[in-house]
Amino acid sequence: MRGLVHARAASPLPRSPRVSPHRAARPIAWAIGGLLLLVGGRGDAQTTGDQGQADEQASTDWPVVIARLRQEMSQRSGQARMRQQLATAYNNYGVQLGEQRQWDPAIQQLQEAIELDAANGQFKSNLSSIYVNQASEAYEHHQINAALEALDKATALAPNTAAAYALRGQIEYDRQRLKEAKAAWQRALELDPTQATLADRLTQVTNELPIESKFERLSQGYFDLRYQEQLESPSGFNIGDVLLEARRSVGSDFAHWPKYKLVVLIYSPEMFRTLRKETPDWVGGQFDGKIRVPLPSAQMSHATVRQILFHEYTHAIIQDLTSGRCPLWLNEGLAEYEGRTQLPGTLKRLKAACDSKRLIPWQELAAHFSTTRSAEEVALAYEESYSVTAYLVKRYGFWRIRRLLKVLADGQPWETALSGEFHLKPAKIEANWRDWLLELLTASP
Repeated sequence: MRGLVHARAASPLPRSPRVSPHRAARPIAWAIGGLLLLVGGRGDAQTTGDQGQADEQASTDWPVVIARLRQEMSQRSGQARMRQQLATAYNNYGVQLGEQRQWDPAIQQLQEAIELDAANGQFKSNLSSIYVNQASEAYEHHQINAALEALDKATALAPNTAAAYALRGQIEYDRQRLKEAKAAWQRALELDPTQATLADRLTQVTNELPIESKFERLSQGYFDLRYQEQLESPSGFNIGDVLLEARRSVGSDFAHWPKYKLVVLIYSPEMFRTLRKETPDWVGGQFDGKIRVPLPSAQMSHATVRQILFHEYTHAIIQDLTSGRCPLWLNEGLAEYEGRTQLPGTLKRLKAACDSKRLIPWQELAAHFSTTRSAEEVALAYEESYSVTAYLVKRYGFWRIRRLLKVLADGQPWETALSGEFHLKPAKIEANWRDWLLELLTASP
């Protein structure tokens, strides 16, 4: 969540989610003696340390303070000082509500603060931060219009808010408005050149723009298909139909059928490799908020592309359900599980590893999905992650997988979620999987 402060502060605010961490403004506590609210920069607050300040802020009953200050104002003349105190109380209450993700009440309180003290730039900065955080939450729930409206309000209040432009760029990129995404990310980097990750994204969209901006568009059901004009779908194969199958089949397992449109970019095999130069040869498709897939070709059968589409669509579902909190190896295992419904494949590397007692411990699996690993190492990680998923589904049922993902989405650590859902310690579940593995390998081609 983008940082908020309880008073004017010279140090920069933290970034919102999805952008690089930033140095936070140190919280400033307000000392309240009777009805006196001491305002930082206009009457220094007496504090004994950051933690004490934070505790004092959290325990303050701001509605009571506000009510008393309003009563005092109604009974006195010459109220400039009192107006500043009341404005600060509104600000601090708005910040508190924002930290609780109560956006509308937070906005209302901060607007009251600004009305009383329009010259206070920190109040406007805090309200801008509230709007950015509100936009981020709306974006996570695919409420794109609401997110963009909140970002407009954020930049109207604080035009130099880099986080607002960074998030706007992400939204535009996800819906394939590449020109707008590039402009927003350029502005974000102008305001904050330290965002190395954002610089990489800007390079990526700059490379994609000349090619993908010329793609034809076909809106079909819940998918926004983009493809090169000269591409022709192979006889007997329709990507749109396969995606609808994936939506029905994968959606049934996860009990989740998104209502928003998902962008799907369709390339020739050559163009896929040209634009994904950094991608190892073993990657057949990608999901990065959009599904990217090559058409079937002499090197890639219809069944292989079906498998890729089911695999990548599963990643989209998991992203939706967990907001990115699913461990990488489980994410890949679930995607393999769904992809293999279209093309089973072999488990020869897993069998060899099992025979030679070289199975990868579960806590090390995620590290094996690295572009620095060899194709054989990555292939083993895929096969093993698939086998773990297959075991959990067979032993406990897919409905338990759905519950596990929900717990992960709520922020529980993987080990805690696993033991809580399956009522065994992770080490015991892993041992049981190893015992069961021979059964799977015996039945596998």
